[in-house]
Amino acid sequence: MTYFNAMTPLSNKSRSISTASQDITDVSSANELIERWRNTGAIRAIDEQWIVSLMRHSKETDTAVLLAGVLCSAYLGMGHVCLYLEDVFHHAFLGSSKEDKQIWKKVLTTEGIDSLQEWGRRVSQSSLVVTTQQESTMDKSRDGQMSIIEKKPLVLEQNRLYLSRYFYYEETVHQFLKKSSQAALLPVDKKWLDDVFSSSIKSTATDHAKESDLNVDWQKVAVASAAAQKFAIISGGPGTGKTTTVIKLLALLVQQANKAQQTLNIKLTAPTGKAAARLTESISKAKVNLPIEQSIKDAIPERASTLHRLLGANFGRSEFKFNSENPLHLDVLLVDEVSMVDLPMMAKLVDALPSHARLILLGDKDQLASVEAGGVLGDLTAGIDDVHFSSDWVHYLSNMLEYDFSSYERPEHTAQWINRHLTLLRKSYRFDGNSGIGLLASAVNRGNENQAMGCLLNAPDQSIQWHPTLKDGLNKQAVDITELGKGYAEYWRGVRSGLSIESLFVLFSRYQVLCAVRQGDFGVESINEALCQYFYSRGYLNLNQTWEAGKAIMIRRNDSSLGLFNGDIGICMPETSNDSVHADKMRVWFQLSDGSIKGILPSRLSDYEWVYAMTVHKSQGSEFDTVVLVLPENTSPVLTKELLYTGITRAKAKFSIWGNEATLRYAITNQVTRLSGLQNKIWSKIE
Repeated sequence: MTYFNAMTPLSNKSRSISTASQDITDVSSANELIERWRNTGAIRAIDEQWIVSLMRHSKETDTAVLLAGVLCSAYLGMGHVCLYLEDVFHHAFLGSSKEDKQIWKKVLTTEGIDSLQEWGRRVSQSSLVVTTQQESTMDKSRDGQMSIIEKKPLVLEQNRLYLSRYFYYEETVHQFLKKSSQAALLPVDKKWLDDVFSSSIKSTATDHAKESDLNVDWQKVAVASAAAQKFAIISGGPGTGKTTTVIKLLALLVQQANKAQQTLNIKLTAPTGKAAARLTESISKAKVNLPIEQSIKDAIPERASTLHRLLGANFGRSEFKFNSENPLHLDVLLVDEVSMVDLPMMAKLVDALPSHARLILLGDKDQLASVEAGGVLGDLTAGIDDVHFSSDWVHYLSNMLEYDFSSYERPEHTAQWINRHLTLLRKSYRFDGNSGIGLLASAVNRGNENQAMGCLLNAPDQSIQWHPTLKDGLNKQAVDITELGKGYAEYWRGVRSGLSIESLFVLFSRYQVLCAVRQGDFGVESINEALCQYFYSRGYLNLNQTWEAGKAIMIRRNDSSLGLFNGDIGICMPETSNDSVHADKMRVWFQLSDGSIKGILPSRLSDYEWVYAMTVHKSQGSEFDTVVLVLPENTSPVLTKELLYTGITRAKAKFSIWGNEATLRYAITNQVTRLSGLQNKIWSKIE
């Protein structure tokens, strides 16, 4: 059995592995394999350094722990909450190639790791690791969890290895959901429910045969379910009426509070400024047509804030002003675009909720997962498509909706506690079932490459268009920047005519170029540069000036002094006062989440970029009339069906895509995977 010498730096090797094609006979130990990973970019330097430092400090020498620690950190960097020892043991870390597997198996054998059980045993015995079987240290209270973090950097639970802080985040969310689900049901007056859905058509089903899911008013199910419970999750694609549903829910909650002679402090929030601004706009519009008394409408807030603003971000620090010791001052919290919320943020959010508060989560489960670690909405909604309820919940819904839900009943031993908190809105009111955008989004979401390509090749209407680019050919067709730039013509006309900054933001939001990647010929950086050159050639921009009218930027980093957040969009225009324009006083104007406009001196801005093109990730929470998506020439792990689906569904009227067929097909069939234990804890039949 070979052991790692904790006193010897990993960088001092007798030989160097510099390329992935190195003969596998040169790699036989854990140290050599880790150097190979580092040199080929499979891991980051920090993935190695943190565990090496801890092993030196604790005088731990077992290479089984070294390998596990390096991989655990590397997987976290890729967005996974934990490392599945079983998956890694049976498959090579670098991929599925024959060479990788041979190297991996050879190193495991050399290091004496001849079975998954042996690896788990050696890891669990390390002074750096605590296991969930060690009940003396596994107090489920918050203080107990924190004591683990302070004493042990790694947690092993059922062959899942976590950095201890992320285990705590996961347990915080899990325990909050479990505790909330055990709270007593709140009274819901059926008349209130019928009033807010006064225009809905009641079902006339009379037998026990299961009707099509589309015959059920799932919006009404969502409201009836959420109104009776402490937390609810409502998921649905674009145009399925999530905002319409939630405004009716909030109205019903206000009526509940009024009957109990209580006031209700409702807060609205979203992960980004753009998403918060859109939520503000949507709620404001939805209130207008709500068939209820004006006093109830007035009790429903319209302005949404970002999660960072809500929690009181301390810039430069990971902690927030509001937490379990200083909870938020609210009774109901609505969080929109939850697919963008990572595990640490969700944990800090539920940690800051007062004990009596109710939580409503809203989002599209099929969109891209968060940039940082975890896929919380995906974990929570993993079984949402298979609708089934316990007998008591079937009785409740049948009574409230006057519809027979008995076909959704399952035996008690298979009914999951989470099911009654979930509702999936299935019917899209924005896209007709036969529209181009609707058909394409549906095909991509199902991973059906032939149907998606058929939709692009034979578009059913003018809402979608494909511009094929040829790959690796003498007649390679590049992306036509002139074609992309024309989409901003209306915006530039508005700039030249001196429209108000509010009007310019409206024009700018009508069209957007999206990219799948940041770098490369077809990445955000290159496309933005090419678009700026095109605008210069048309006389829109003077590239010799740093700031001028019409320059549009996106903030890249939170700035506490300015109150700006990563993703905020600004437009440069002259300052105006008393109907006069001061051309020498340029300001960069930002539309905040509450709809207000804020002007800032350009000299105060430091970390920003052009935003005529943005990544699909940055576009989440936004909608545009027309969207153009540019795909890179070659395949990449970042290209997934979730990325395509998210890009497609940013478009309200028209969507076009530039890319070659091979890259398109790869993306349609490639799916995002985020490893965690949360899904298992929630959906396992054995709690």
